[in-house]
Amino acid sequence: MDELEKLRREIDAVDAEIVRAFEERIRIAEQVAECKIEKGLPVLDRKREAELLKKREEMLTDKALSSDIDRVYELLMSLSRAHQRRLVREKTESGRKHVMAGKAGYSGLPGAYADMARDLYFNGQAEAVSYQGFDEVFSAVEAGEIAFGVVPIENSYAGSVLQVYDLMDQYNDVCIVGEQLVHIDHALLGVPGAKVSDIREVYSHDQGLMQCAGFLDGYPEWKRIPYYNTAASAEYVAKAGDVSKAAIASEYAGWIYGLKVLKSAVNTSGENTTRFIVIGTDKKTAEEGADKASLSFVLEHKPGALAHVLNVFAKRELNMVKIESRPLKHRNFEYRFYVDFVGPEMGLQIEKVIPEIMPYCTQLKLLGIYRNGC
Repeated sequence: MDELEKLRREIDAVDAEIVRAFEERIRIAEQVAECKIEKGLPVLDRKREAELLKKREEMLTDKALSSDIDRVYELLMSLSRAHQRRLVREKTESGRKHVMAGKAGYSGLPGAYADMARDLYFNGQAEAVSYQGFDEVFSAVEAGEIAFGVVPIENSYAGSVLQVYDLMDQYNDVCIVGEQLVHIDHALLGVPGAKVSDIREVYSHDQGLMQCAGFLDGYPEWKRIPYYNTAASAEYVAKAGDVSKAAIASEYAGWIYGLKVLKSAVNTSGENTTRFIVIGTDKKTAEEGADKASLSFVLEHKPGALAHVLNVFAKRELNMVKIESRPLKHRNFEYRFYVDFVGPEMGLQIEKVIPEIMPYCTQLKLLGIYRNGC
């Protein structure tokens, strides 16, 4: 046996251990999902994942491999989340059937990620209506033109969508009745018959091009052309009918516009998730078994008000997963706070909390009690 063959057999032995460990890791991840479902916790825990990456780097003997081990574990965690979300969807699918009727609006073109969120949440059973902006979606819901709206409120990379927070308080009759998480997976899309070797121009939103820079750098001859929307870039390529043009958008957009997936998952990073909220006007449409709640409040302008409110949350053992603040118009250095909680029997818990924090608030609005997204 020569040296090369010996080394290859050593790699095969190591790979066998890796495969065994991978299967075991996925099995444990699915058990984690069961625990999260029971406790009403979200699948994505960015703080935990950041800590995990740091610990895995510390385990390395060769610290020069730190960026490589990060890439390995980002992929592993992405796969684990995918398995966890599948289990969560299976558990929650039956609880959504009572809201799957009527029209559901979103901002953007057909094939946009908001349209994809609408399709996922309503299992394709709600009639889609597209609007130009978030404000138009809220207005249509409040006016009764549509039963539901689907709008983005947070992205794991870009952070909060502040306009949507402001609109939640501007439209008093609108509340949150559900949420849907969408993993942003970009694909390279071309017209039927096109091949990767045919491509000369790639169209997408600036963010889409940036998020796929690692993949695109492998094709320096391609011209990158910014477009105002990922779904619009898919629509343009489909209408152009030119095998030399491609779009970077979701596979869902490719399906909408009849494009061929030339390459899947061309994102540089494995994790980019957007949280969409489903809005309506009837709090009774909140899903059965709701385990998430959102509140907004403006505090009295006096010392200790915020500390008191946070202490109430802690005393009631509410699991606060997010807090956001927005400046009040025409009132210098005063803010409206937004908080999200997750946990079982959320409706009963919130009923107990509101009277305790009300004396410290000049304004308070229950934005919604709904089921934690997946």
